[in-house]
Amino acid sequence: MPAKGRFTIRTAAVFFGLSAVVSAASAGVPVPMAGALRAGAAALAYHLGLALLFAVVGVALWTAARWGPRVVYLATAVYTLDNLRYVLDVPGRQAELFHQLRAYPEVVETFGTDLLLQVATLLTVVFVACWWGFAAYIYWRREYFAGTGAPQRGDGSSTEELPSV
Repeated sequence: MPAKGRFTIRTAAVFFGLSAVVSAASAGVPVPMAGALRAGAAALAYHLGLALLFAVVGVALWTAARWGPRVVYLATAVYTLDNLRYVLDVPGRQAELFHQLRAYPEVVETFGTDLLLQVATLLTVVFVACWWGFAAYIYWRREYFAGTGAPQRGDGSSTEELPSV
């Protein structure tokens, strides 16, 4: 019988893998940092760093690696700190908002910058809370990672060969 939580954890692994691909593909997209929208090497390093983080989490979840929970907790901390940095960087977020809505100035005029930034802040807090919920789930299902770290067959047995006697 497969370990409890296997389907959920493996599904999360797939989505972390997809997040890694999307983050790497976004390497040229400017990032709000230090009060402005940053492109070039800063954006490249930021997106590739996130891609690496997501990829490592995805591999750890898929393979049920013993170090998987620690990677999830570390990623949760990094994600939380990054989003705290984002929320506190109001000038950078304004630059990002104006850049994203440059073709639709009527949206900013209709709703106002403050309301749009408040909505973005609320969404950021919700996403961070979801990360913490997932980290709690991983803690709750930590026995899933207690094996050898080898992928499991459908019957719950390891795909590693047993030593001959």
